[in-house]
Amino acid sequence: MVRKTRKNKHQLFNDNPRGTPRTYGIGYGSTKKATQSLKKIRGKPKPYQKQVATTMYYRAKYHKYQTPGMRDAMKVYGKFLQK
Repeated sequence: MVRKTRKNKHQLFNDNPRGTPRTYGIGYGSTKKATQSLKKIRGKPKPYQKQVATTMYYRAKYHKYQTPGMRDAMKVYGKFLQK
């Protein structure tokens, strides 16, 4: 049995440890909201930025009632993730 160390556990979970303030106002409903969201997370660590952008991309992609605005927001997040 392989014992997981603290370092390995960190790699499996998110990069927002307890006690760190969360970023509010992030969204995926339109292009405008997506660009505002990316501006909000600009000063955060790179892994956190990637985590947020990936989450918003897939929330829009698999939304039950997807709108054209969500499809446009997916393009914005997709471009960000390809950098």
